Amino acid sequence: MVSQATRRQVASLGGLALLLGVAALVFSPEAVLSSLAGLSSRPWLFVGVIWLLFLARPFLMWPISVLSVTTGYVLGVEYGIPVAVAGTLASNTIVFLFARYARSEDGLVGFASRSSDRFVELTGELRGVIAARLAPLPADVVSSASGLSEVSLRSYLLGTLLGETPWIAAEVIAGSSMHTLSVHGLSHSLSLFVGATALSAILLARPVYQYVRESSPESAH
Repeated sequence: MVSQATRRQVASLGGLALLLGVAALVFSPEAVLSSLAGLSSRPWLFVGVIWLLFLARPFLMWPISVLSVTTGYVLGVEYGIPVAVAGTLASNTIVFLFARYARSEDGLVGFASRSSDRFVELTGELRGVIAARLAPLPADVVSSASGLSEVSLRSYLLGTLLGETPWIAAEVIAGSSMHTLSVHGLSHSLSLFVGATALSAILLARPVYQYVRESSPESAH
């Protein structure tokens, strides 16, 4: 039997998803970001506008990569990477804080919170966040899971900074190399994909091995 908490949470999440979906349809990233390309001669104005978009992004359901690409296209690599890193950190933290506020012990949210706690207990706070950020997972999924867990804000910020920077750098470099801005078809190089995924697996290998070893029947004897 479905609990009242689960029904309430499903209804709330469904309503939120509907509102965000409408916002994503109304505010197309292609139209908005293409107009920003003309601000290359006014970089400080661009930085202000792109920062507002980083902060609004979670509510518009835009992929964060399109903002990094646009930042690289307008500002180039030297200035684009620090601006995109700071904007990404702020944007992801909004999702983290929202999930932290929504944390519960009941219903589906309670199940997700307990699952996130088990992952953090297995890997450790900082290692877990870095590994999740390096893995090819949607940024908002990692932010939400971190917020639902008991990860401290400090570990979350540092782990996000370390784990997201390689992806952000690749997106900014891709944007700076474009002759015409395009927010579609962005693909990371195979070497970055494989390297980041492998590093994520390496970070998780030891805690997973210890968990399997301690859970094995032989360890009980």
